[in-house]
Amino acid sequence: MAPVKPTRAERARQTRRRMIEAARGMFVEQGYAGTTMDQIAAQAQVAVQTVYYTFRTKGQLLTEVVEVTAAGESEPVPVTDRPWAREMMSSTSPQRVLALGVEHGTAIYDRVAALWPAVGAAAAVDPAVDKYWRGVTAARRGGQRAMVARIAELGALRPELSADRATDLVVVLLGHDVYRGLVQDAGWSPAAYRAWLLTTLAQQLLAEK
Repeated sequence: MAPVKPTRAERARQTRRRMIEAARGMFVEQGYAGTTMDQIAAQAQVAVQTVYYTFRTKGQLLTEVVEVTAAGESEPVPVTDRPWAREMMSSTSPQRVLALGVEHGTAIYDRVAALWPAVGAAAAVDPAVDKYWRGVTAARRGGQRAMVARIAELGALRPELSADRATDLVVVLLGHDVYRGLVQDAGWSPAAYRAWLLTTLAQQLLAEK
């Protein structure tokens, strides 16, 4: 039996994946300014016009690389629609709510942290990337506020903490700067960082039994 030829749509998806993979490696290794669309096209074995037609600008390509990398899948779905997020928001255990938020929130950092320097460089020169990254930051805070709200619904939030104050704590502790300081700079393993973070958040947020 002759092999089934991929459809036009599947070939387009494969080409898009090659371009994203090529761009990711170059943004990590060469930085944003040091990477050109011509280089990405050559690495992905496509015409440079294909890269421009698909992504329009280098900044837009970078944001798509970040989205795919953060999700860990080629066609990412919104965070709130992922199974772990739905489980977090329906769990009746505040400890489980925190554990899911820490495990999957930091797993995103594990995947995407190497791209943060490129994002910072791009945001400084491209207003569209800056707007995108501000949106990511706002969405992260929104997700963390939802996690706090679920803990509060379960009656497990410390009585002296307002939802706003608790969210502030989560945003800082479960944030990029702490991950960067402990994992990237201090050399903690991701497992050690997650264990510390879960313990610390439980101490800061959860009411004593």
